[in-house]
Amino acid sequence: MMKHFQKPGVQMGLLAVVVALAVTAFYLSKRPGQAVNAPPPVITKDGQVVETAPETLAVEDKKIALGEDRTSRTGTDQQVERFTVPAKKPPPPTLISTGRNETKEQQAPPPYPVLVHVTNQAPAPFVATEPKFFAPRGMLFKAALVITVDSSSLETPVLALVTEDVYWNGRLIVPAGTQVHATAAKGRVRDRIEVNGQYTFIWADGREYSINCVALDHQRLTDGSYALTDGSAGIRGQIVKDDQYAELKILVAEALQGLMNNQQDQFQSIYGLVPQNTNRNAALGGGSQAASAYSGLLTKKLGEDLDYVRVPAGTQFYIFTKSVFEPDLASVGGLRQGNKPASSWELAEETYQRAQAEASSASEKAAKLGDATRKAEEQKRTAERAARVSSLVNTSSNSAATPNPSSRTSP
Repeated sequence: MMKHFQKPGVQMGLLAVVVALAVTAFYLSKRPGQAVNAPPPVITKDGQVVETAPETLAVEDKKIALGEDRTSRTGTDQQVERFTVPAKKPPPPTLISTGRNETKEQQAPPPYPVLVHVTNQAPAPFVATEPKFFAPRGMLFKAALVITVDSSSLETPVLALVTEDVYWNGRLIVPAGTQVHATAAKGRVRDRIEVNGQYTFIWADGREYSINCVALDHQRLTDGSYALTDGSAGIRGQIVKDDQYAELKILVAEALQGLMNNQQDQFQSIYGLVPQNTNRNAALGGGSQAASAYSGLLTKKLGEDLDYVRVPAGTQFYIFTKSVFEPDLASVGGLRQGNKPASSWELAEETYQRAQAEASSASEKAAKLGDATRKAEEQKRTAERAARVSSLVNTSSNSAATPNPSSRTSP
């Protein structure tokens, strides 16, 4: 086959065919196409096709008033109504990015209506609000003791009065004469009594407000200046001793104990030096033990009762606030704070947590109730199905036991 195509005559014939096809295609492309709106040709009875010329619109001079419909007539008396431009429709939303640098603000989805209940919705986080009437932490309130305070191993009550009005931003925070209740710590540190922890301020009308504070020393000199220890921790008092010779007695008792131990007669044994079993050694040993017991007793009393700190009534000191002071939380009996030093945002957070816990418990109860209801319905449906099955079984068994009269044979 390929040998035939390689012949010059065959190749010339193929070339002639290709040229003829190209000329035909060029001729057909140059012919004018038929109009789309051309009238159809008329076919006569003899089968001849007669091409009709396209109708032309007749030009008509006509004055048209404002608001009238514009009409025109053609050779076939055809009326053309006024063309009305349709309203512009908005473009469809773009689903595919066109690559243009167009920035569109992403709008947040609309919130859920109030009547729509959304399950498994995350609770809103707690946001604390700023107090409107307050004093910042670190304020110094000047106060004075009403009762004398002694250091002891018991919880000693501290009763004081605020001696000067306290202002912040031009507003009165604590008026002078407000009572202050606190509790002194056990024991003492040098010549100081520590009063740290919960302080309760009681106004003249009986309202109470609790806050964490600490007592600081207040020492003002006669020339109007302040001493070096002014503002140091604790309330400065006087060291009181019931027995001024307690230390001397302890030293004498320890010395007698050592002397009596050395005066005992001893002998060498395999266990070392051992006191001899004599009346003299027995007396010296007993005296040594008595001196040791007396020395220990005096040492214990010296640390507890024989040496203590006394702060007399009328002593002035500072009250240093460790939290934000909010007088609006004051209430009768401290009911608003729950009788504890809590701030407004802590109370709000507790209320929020309580509401969340109640909501979760209510949802759990509803879920349990729904589960119980579904189980009861399933049990009811199961019992109904069992009853229907048993009734069908009984019906079929009764029909099988009853003989058919038509099947009996005649005698």
